Amino acid sequence: MARPTHSGALHGEYPDPYILFQSVRGETGVLLDFEWTAFNPAAEPWVPGPSRALSAWHGVEGLPEPEVLGAVVEGGAPLGFELHVRRGGGERWFQARAVKQGDGFALWLSDRTEAHERERVLREALERAREALEQERKAREREAYLSLALETAHMVTWEWSEARGSFSLSANAEDFFGVPPEGLGNTVEWLLGRAHPEERARIAEAFARMRTTEGAHAFQFRGPWPDGTVHTYEVVGQSFHEEGLPLRVLGVAMDITERLRSQEAVRAAEERYRLAALATNDVLWEWLPTTGHIYWSEACHRMLGYQPQEMGDEAWWAEQIHPMDRERVVGSLHRLVAEGGESWTAEYRFRSKDGTYVDVLDRGRAARDARGEVARMIGSMMDITERKRALERMAEEARFRERFIGILGHDLRSPLHAIALSARELGRRGVPVLHQRLLQRIETSAARMGNMISDILDLTRARLAGHIPLHLSSTSLPQVCQQVVEEMTAVHPERTLLLDIEGACEGVWDFERLAQVVSNLVGNALEHTPLDTPVRVRCREEGAGWRVLEISNRGTPIASHLLDTLFDPFRQAGPARTGRGSGLGLGLYIVRQLVLAHQGTVSVQSTAEDGTTFTVRLPRDSHDAPAATPEALAGRGALPFQSMSQERPTE
Repeated sequence: MARPTHSGALHGEYPDPYILFQSVRGETGVLLDFEWTAFNPAAEPWVPGPSRALSAWHGVEGLPEPEVLGAVVEGGAPLGFELHVRRGGGERWFQARAVKQGDGFALWLSDRTEAHERERVLREALERAREALEQERKAREREAYLSLALETAHMVTWEWSEARGSFSLSANAEDFFGVPPEGLGNTVEWLLGRAHPEERARIAEAFARMRTTEGAHAFQFRGPWPDGTVHTYEVVGQSFHEEGLPLRVLGVAMDITERLRSQEAVRAAEERYRLAALATNDVLWEWLPTTGHIYWSEACHRMLGYQPQEMGDEAWWAEQIHPMDRERVVGSLHRLVAEGGESWTAEYRFRSKDGTYVDVLDRGRAARDARGEVARMIGSMMDITERKRALERMAEEARFRERFIGILGHDLRSPLHAIALSARELGRRGVPVLHQRLLQRIETSAARMGNMISDILDLTRARLAGHIPLHLSSTSLPQVCQQVVEEMTAVHPERTLLLDIEGACEGVWDFERLAQVVSNLVGNALEHTPLDTPVRVRCREEGAGWRVLEISNRGTPIASHLLDTLFDPFRQAGPARTGRGSGLGLGLYIVRQLVLAHQGTVSVQSTAEDGTTFTVRLPRDSHDAPAATPEALAGRGALPFQSMSQERPTE
């Protein structure tokens, strides 16, 4: 190789460009840059000028940084890289190699422009191939998505090609038409075979119009399936023409069987709702809590005087409720929405269009979504104004009758008392035996009438005041039972009365009313048992808070169908053995009212094996005793607690 000269040019037989660079250093020897010192003729077109500095070598891409080239000078290891050089409108690609040369380096350039162009062409071809593959992949994906969409939507695509004279369907057509595999045809006639025989001519005409008339077309037809069901299809197509001649027709066919069924179900439901709204006098409504909107039926005009469009939303509805009812009614509705309820009922007064208030019974049912929120609520508003007035009139008449009976019973006591005293006085003065029998009959009848009047007065107190008033004081239940047994034994010396006492059985009760309870129950037992059957009276303690009284006998049991109404007024337990008693059927009713006034319970059990037993459970203190326990109320005939008064008005 010829050594470089100061002229800057190297002459030799080197076909590739060759350039020598010398290091440029500072005073301290630090590498600052490189300058070319010589080059061969092949490198002349690419050598930068007029500056010799490598840093001024513009139009070159891929040139390493001076520090990297400095490593070649310092370390002596060659460095290879690619250069892209532009000069005078031309550009070349070189494979460069820097080799240490003294305090610089020799840059050998191997022209690979043609190889670079081949690589570029190859890269572009590979890129086009990759894009083609990507497009094919996307096309397959679109086809798969289309197939899935068609299957989900119950649709197929079809095409009629005039040039090929063929009719083609998408791949899911077998399942769509319910035909066996490989059963698809490629002609319109095959499609006509899928249609109901009565509709084939109409379908053929529709396809003929598609071919002859450019634009969009649609029609429906029915087609039987192999399983015997009939499906309904809707065909939509777009025909394309070229120079007035048919080219092809593209379209889709949709299975609309379920859609038609759903539409028919909706129409039927709407028709049922319309007929129900017309057939009832109630106002039907639908409330959407999310918007507050309320849909009202046409009955609102008949009931309230409003047209449906005059009836407003939730706020308007609340405004029409009577002010004394508004907070209660609106609050109950909002609690149902918030607390997860389903049924709502309210009675209130609602303002009609003329300003008057109508008593209504409003009932609704909530429908909730998957999150438990109320999506809508449907209900009815019933006019109960006349019914409430009728009930009020009936209640007033009942109160009047009971008040009249009470007054009559009270006023009858005075003349009846005079009759009894007169008969007793005549008996003391001495009268013939025949007259004594008459006087005794008068006294007995007067006593029976007195019992009837007392029962009527007790009935009136229970009905009008809701309870029978009491005089409460410390009372011994055994003492009450002992007194009643002695009185009954004196009246019925031929009967056997047994008294069992377990414990002190003391409490706070009304002595006279409690004696009335025991007397009525014992008298009832004597009336419905044979003469030779004893009646047992038993009192015992049940824990610390309750005292129990039991009146039992082994007589004929009470019929089971009478047990549920045995304590109702004017009811009889069955035919009595004698004619004793008031005959009004009030004895057991008054027993129940007296026990309830003491905050106790009364029940009865009657079977052929165990006989009949009336059980009275009394709290130890009727002043502030709790209501009877559910276990005590579970017995047949047991009744719930009612309020009581502790003062007995004078008669």
